[in-house]
Amino acid sequence: MTFVETMALPNAVRLIDDYHLDRPGVIGTYVLLGDEPALIDPGPTTVLPHLEMGLQALGLTLDDIRAVLLSHIHLDHAGATGTIVARNPHVKVYVHQRGAPHIVAPERLLRSAARLYQDMMDYLWGEFCAVPQDNVVPLSGGEMVQLGSRKLQVYDAPGHASHHVVYFEEASGAAFIGDNGGVCLPGSSHSRPATPPPDIDVEAWVQTLNMVLDLQPKWLLLTHFGAMDNPARYIDDYRTRLLQWADIVQNGMQSGADEAAQIAQLQARADADLGASADSELGVRYQQAISLEQTWQGLVRYWQKRAEREHAAGNQDLI
Repeated sequence: MTFVETMALPNAVRLIDDYHLDRPGVIGTYVLLGDEPALIDPGPTTVLPHLEMGLQALGLTLDDIRAVLLSHIHLDHAGATGTIVARNPHVKVYVHQRGAPHIVAPERLLRSAARLYQDMMDYLWGEFCAVPQDNVVPLSGGEMVQLGSRKLQVYDAPGHASHHVVYFEEASGAAFIGDNGGVCLPGSSHSRPATPPPDIDVEAWVQTLNMVLDLQPKWLLLTHFGAMDNPARYIDDYRTRLLQWADIVQNGMQSGADEAAQIAQLQARADADLGASADSELGVRYQQAISLEQTWQGLVRYWQKRAEREHAAGNQDLI
């Protein structure tokens, strides 16, 4: 239960396996070493003991951390942030300006999450403590985050969420892309779309993937899970799969099939992608990283919102 020593990573970057629900290779936190150590996506509060053990193996504690960089504010990425700041008030929290108000006053965020996770909230994520306003550095894209001698460029990166950013370190070629690269777990080369409600935007997502490609990164660093050293091939594969899954959900909606049948169609695609591993521990970990039901729900909401926009635009043309 420590940092991942077997995976190739950019220089002065380490990956801590957060052992979410005591399973390896589901949620990871990146540690940026150097004179101002930082965390990228610390995970939920439930994994904090594992995160601390990983830091200890690197000769660090939470007291040494100077910054937390959030790709976005979903609980599996950002849930422990407020607890970390409470223990180390010197930590600065970098987060998209759309997400910033919801880590300062998280009530709306938690109500939204509770609709998805219901009575599993505490078990999965634990407590979500508010982050003091003075610790928050809101981002909109275009900023440079300076961590001692280390520099990371910030890019607005909607798709998985409207409040998503990508951090790019030109010196190492590392692009920290959060969930905009979906899920690709150890033991598999299979990428799976991560499309939970409420604000999936497939068109914006494709633009974000193209933007990341234009940066010509040497590494893609996913929260779920690890570093990909073949960015162009990975993004091409992921873009194709995202569009395929979106089409499967749209076709299911248009077919008139009930919800269970539509989810079963998507499950069949997911099982075919995983092949013989679908019913294995790897399949369980994929489901833990991104629920098929939530994947379907997010894409249904996307298509519904898109239809509403197109209907409104059509009515406007008639005026």
